[in-house]
Amino acid sequence: MKIAILSNVTVDLLAGMLAKSAEVYLAAGFDTWQQEMIMPTSGLCESRPDSVAVLLHANAYADAWRAKEDGESIIDGWLEAIGSFSRRFPTTPVFVSSIDVCNLKCRYGSETRLDEYFENYLVERIEETRAKGYNVYLLPVKDVVAELGRRNFYSAKMWYYGAMPYSMKALAALNELIVRYANAAKGAKKKCLALDLDNTLWGGVVGEDGADALIFADVKEGARYKDAQRLIKKMKEQGVLLAILSKNNPEDVEQAFNRPDMVLKRDDFVAEAINWEPKCENVKRMAKTLNLGLDSFVFLDDNPAEREQMKAECPEVATVDFPTDTSALPETIAKIYDDYFFALDVTSEDVQKTAMYRAEKQRKVERESAVSVESFLQRLEMTMEVHLMKEDELKRVTQLVNKTNQFNVTTQRYGEEEIQRLGASDRSDVVVVHMADKYGDQGLVAVIILRYDEKNATIDSFLMSCRVMGREAEMEIMATVKKFLQKKGIALLRAIYRKTAKNAPVAELFEKFGFELTESSDTEKRYRINVDALPNKTNVFKEVVVQL
Repeated sequence: MKIAILSNVTVDLLAGMLAKSAEVYLAAGFDTWQQEMIMPTSGLCESRPDSVAVLLHANAYADAWRAKEDGESIIDGWLEAIGSFSRRFPTTPVFVSSIDVCNLKCRYGSETRLDEYFENYLVERIEETRAKGYNVYLLPVKDVVAELGRRNFYSAKMWYYGAMPYSMKALAALNELIVRYANAAKGAKKKCLALDLDNTLWGGVVGEDGADALIFADVKEGARYKDAQRLIKKMKEQGVLLAILSKNNPEDVEQAFNRPDMVLKRDDFVAEAINWEPKCENVKRMAKTLNLGLDSFVFLDDNPAEREQMKAECPEVATVDFPTDTSALPETIAKIYDDYFFALDVTSEDVQKTAMYRAEKQRKVERESAVSVESFLQRLEMTMEVHLMKEDELKRVTQLVNKTNQFNVTTQRYGEEEIQRLGASDRSDVVVVHMADKYGDQGLVAVIILRYDEKNATIDSFLMSCRVMGREAEMEIMATVKKFLQKKGIALLRAIYRKTAKNAPVAELFEKFGFELTESSDTEKRYRINVDALPNKTNVFKEVVVQL
């Protein structure tokens, strides 16, 4: 992972810290960050980092914050430089720090204070830039200032001696923040939080104390557990899967969840193992059922013996230390999210992820009872909708394009702005596919990007979510593409397969469709086919709605 760090102050020490986690590009010269972003031949542009962190220190512009026009002009200039870079590198996320305007002292009581105005103005400009499709995010440095306090965050001595305003505590916190955002941009996160119940989600032991006597309330001691559950519920609503690992009687647990004040409900969890077996064995079975690796799990349990056994038997699972003082439980939950589940964006598919996984468990039960694959697929009563990308689908399409690895023939990555251009151009189309069945809606699961050259077309990208692999969806999609291209008068279709470490499942995809191999190397294969020779409609889908 390569991170570029740009700033209007000295950040050499911070760059040294970041170098322990990633390869770091640090611009030469002092306060040259805007030139680095604007000039196409700059070291930043030539280094092609995976992400860019722009760390802005407001006090370096001490005179700018006395008048609205001056401060707005400074901030507008920042965003122009950032926009220039983002247009050139649309897939590279740029994390722009919030600012802390605190240089003005000796104020009289009724003096007009513009610090919060400028802080909010920068946030609004970043949000406007992102809304236009630029890959730009707010890096919440002001939150770190608030958590540490200004006396601990800043160092006057370091500022006056070396133009570096941050204390060592601040540098450590900024390092952690930047790495978290950079990892999220690379898709490095866990998927499932596996939770104990007694003295973890509530105070007390439900099998001994009874559901009514559990410590769980809006005030005093019980509030720590309720606040923790509120945070876990929010995590679930942002796409984190939840699971139960509890040594308990199922009947007792049911009574606890039936309490009207319980924030989390049973249907918030995608899997549960409520029995007296070792939790390490339960999580192994759970991983197999959910089709997840053990390294996708984070485990939280108040019992140190359970944590040690999990570490010993399932070292791939991230086992979290439980706080000795349970008043820190909400803080621990928040840190779990930051360390393991933090995401830059949340799509509608992320919001529905728990329901999708619960539905997938039902499909597996039906698959095991089916006499054949075709019979199983027909019993699913699958439906498909195929249409050109709509404006409100741009974010999900970008997410799929940049994070799908297994079913992805070229693994070509694009930013929002580029995908938007491809969808609007008369020389290309972005075709999207939605799927559903009797157990639920899988949402937007596949994307095909087609490029045109007179009477010929090329499949620039063909990718599909792994959750619908093995259902003949690719055959139905290609049959739909056939009719679409015929209607456009396209006679010849070309395709490319580029080998990656993860896309072996589609290594022979175009052979399956009947394409002719025209060129081949160790890393790439090129194909062509007459459009009329493409596959026809399958018989496994109950309904296919085409709006092309």
